[in-house]
Formats: sequence, structure tokens, C-alpha cells
Amino acid sequence: MELIKEFFNLILTVPLYNLTMFLYFLTGNLGLSIILLTVLIKAILVPATNPQLRTMKKQQALKPELDKIKKKYKDDKKKQAEAQMTLFKEHGLNPGSGCITMFATIVVMLALYTVIRKIALATDIDQINQTLYFEALKVTEGIKTSFLWFDLSKPDPFYVLAVVSGIVQFIVSKMTMSFNKSGEAAAKETPDRKDDIAYNIQQQMLYTMPIFNVVIGISLPAGVVLYLVVSTVFSAFQTYFVLREDISTMPVLKKEKK
Repeated sequence: MELIKEFFNLILTVPLYNLTMFLYFLTGNLGLSIILLTVLIKAILVPATNPQLRTMKKQQALKPELDKIKKKYKDDKKKQAEAQMTLFKEHGLNPGSGCITMFATIVVMLALYTVIRKIALATDIDQINQTLYFEALKVTEGIKTSFLWFDLSKPDPFYVLAVVSGIVQFIVSKMTMSFNKSGEAAAKETPDRKDDIAYNIQQQMLYTMPIFNVVIGISLPAGVVLYLVVSTVFSAFQTYFVLREDISTMPVLKKEKK
């Protein structure tokens, strides 16, 4: 475990730490550095996260076909799974492809959290300078952690960042559900909706994720919460541009209309 941690620090955390300090060297402001770093990392991850969003959208487009398969093979789970995989292959869809990109995204986000927390909570200059690559990036005095109305090294005293983080996360969740009309209709066919696991999970995530953001945002250093806010805002724009296309134009639905 210690070896994995060291490897993780070497290839990801330390490079990100140096990048943050470079941005601080350019701006002289830790808050701006965190914002720029978050946008930069999210932009780099776009090629990995966009396919994940499109895969989710494709799965929703295939929902009517999947429902037919479930109904046809309701008593044979093996044939049901085989038919679903055949349908996915016909439309070039790999349900497991999103897992790798999601894992990579989480790993990067954990590294960013470590970096921001280390800088914001550093109490000694040596703690800041010891892992920097270049002498020019080393500081001779403490990092200025004040930004807007809060101290980046301490929780936001007015909880504004935590609440904003929760609100934006709620918006993102609603956006990802807005095109899922077929899923909602299918779920409503069952009065108590207990049979539609995917629908129930989406409904729970719609509220649990924003609440989670608010809860952790109240206790975490404001620098970390600032990252959460910027990251979620970026995700909101990304989700909008990826999912705004009319789902009815997808090949599977065109085929159905013929």
C-alpha cells in the first residue's frame, strides 16, 4: 500500500503540486491558481469524460429497445443479457467503457484535493518548498491564503461556497436526467417504481449528491470547496454542450420511426 501511495505521489500528486505553485508564481493569488488549475485539468479530461456522457446518452436512446428485450426474455436472464450485449454491439456501445474514464477522473480529482489541501494548510515554508522541481518556484514567505471574503485554508464561515456547490451539482444532475423521458415513462408504468432500479438510483443521486457537496463543503478548507465549485460549474457547461443535441436524431430512434 505504501508503494502504491509513493507511486501515486510521484506520477500525479507532485506534478500537480508543482503546476499549482507555477500558477501561483504567475498570479500571486492562490484562489486564482486553484481556479486555473481546476479548469486546466477538467479541460485535459474532456476527451475522456465526453465519451462517458455520450455513452450515457446512447443508453437512454436505446431504452425502448432494452425494454422490449426485457419483456421478451423476462423469464430467461441469460438470453436477456445476450440480447442486450448484441444490441449494444450493433450501435457501437460499450457499457463498461465509462468505468475506466470515471476511475481516471476520480484519481485525478483525489490528487487535486491532496495538492490544494497541502498548500492551503501548510504551516511551514519548508513544507511548501520541499517537493518543488525548480528553485524559482520556491517561496520565501507563507502562501497568501485569503481570497474574496474567505481564507482558503479554513472552512467558509458563511457556507456560501458549500451551498453554491450543492446548487450547481443539483443543476448538473437535473441536466443529465432532462433527456431521460423514456426512462421516466417506463418507471411510471410500475406504480411503486420498485422494479426500475436505474430510475430509482437517478432519483436518489439527484438529491444525495448536492446534499453531500454541501455537507463536506461546510467542514473542508475553502480552497478545496472552491475547487469543487469550479469543477462542478465546468461539468455543467460540459454536460450542456454534450447532451443538448436532440436525442431523437440518434440512429436507433430514426430506425424505429421507419
